[in-house]
Amino acid sequence: MSKQVVDMPFGTRPLRIHIDPSEDGAEIVNGVADRVRAELFRRIGVEDLLRPHILS
Repeated sequence: MSKQVVDMPFGTRPLRIHIDPSEDGAEIVNGVADRVRAELFRRIGVEDLLRPHILS
């Protein structure tokens, strides 16, 4: 999976990937936390921080 992420074009890579060899549900918990964080950022008006930006 990590090789696939490295090969993705700029701006399409996920913020993080989950490697959970124990399969203890951490991926699900982190997914929920990501959604809650995104909603919080939208509500406080800083949703632009959720996407990468090219510096010129």
